[in-house]
Amino acid sequence: MSRKPLGRGLEVFFSRDSERAMFQKALDHDRKGEVFEAFHLYMKVAEQRGTLRAKALNNAAVILAEHGFVDQARALLREALQEDAENREARENLSILEGDAG
Repeated sequence: MSRKPLGRGLEVFFSRDSERAMFQKALDHDRKGEVFEAFHLYMKVAEQRGTLRAKALNNAAVILAEHGFVDQARALLREALQEDAENREARENLSILEGDAG
């Protein structure tokens, strides 16, 4: 009898493309309105420091901003732009949030 995984998403960590799989899982949660789960996964992607880091930071920042954590969102967007200065979404989002500061 084979054992079934416990359901903690370990397949994501052991898959060859774990960063992309985790990012996709975060997007899925985000689309469903499950922002706590989405935020957590976006931050896990960012911790991996892979190619999706800037996008994950941007998406996590949007969740923070939408829930009133504007200063923290700005910090994540600045971090995303340090990672990828050409990230248009992060630049536009930061501009919007900085416009709200005044």
